[in-house]
Amino acid sequence: MRLSTSQPLILLIAASSNGSTLPFNCAPDNDTMTTPSFGTTDAVFTACSQITINSSPSAVYEALLDFPRYPDWNTFVYSVELPSNVSSAKDVYIGMPMTFHSSGLLPGINSTSDERITFLEPDVVPPFAAWRYDEGALVGLLMNAEHVTVLEDLGDGTTNCVSWETYYGAGALLTLTLKANLQTEFQNEVSDLKGRVEALAT
Repeated sequence: MRLSTSQPLILLIAASSNGSTLPFNCAPDNDTMTTPSFGTTDAVFTACSQITINSSPSAVYEALLDFPRYPDWNTFVYSVELPSNVSSAKDVYIGMPMTFHSSGLLPGINSTSDERITFLEPDVVPPFAAWRYDEGALVGLLMNAEHVTVLEDLGDGTTNCVSWETYYGAGALLTLTLKANLQTEFQNEVSDLKGRVEALAT
């Protein structure tokens, strides 16, 4: 999630990964965590949140990707700009560009961040989805970031939801000053997601 005014660059994105190689828990001591696109090379820091949701991974996955409904429940990302042909979770596709509008990172200032879907894996074990920071080639030389959400079926009707974003490159050193705020807002976001999914189940 970044302050942004630039336009996204069309990228070719790989769409295969194995969810079992991704973490099922936030790293101890706030250590950096791998992402499917970038691994851990040049990682500067990770902001991670985790929560147990009283519903199935498929229900959580559906709510997570239903970007048009984010204004209904997400207090951090309060709006998402999407392509005109995307009106529900089923319309989301690999390489899809989107712009997040968020609040809470800086007092009294709303921010925008151009993102692009990198992974949609509802049928692997565990299911996961990911999107990456997409500010164009010049910015990408200085910083990359990828946001990953893994949904582990706990076998008792609940889901372990682990959601993190890892930041890479020299440019991430500036973003490091926002780590505490990012951590807080990511935790708020998974709490909001829990509330949304559990409310839909009742």
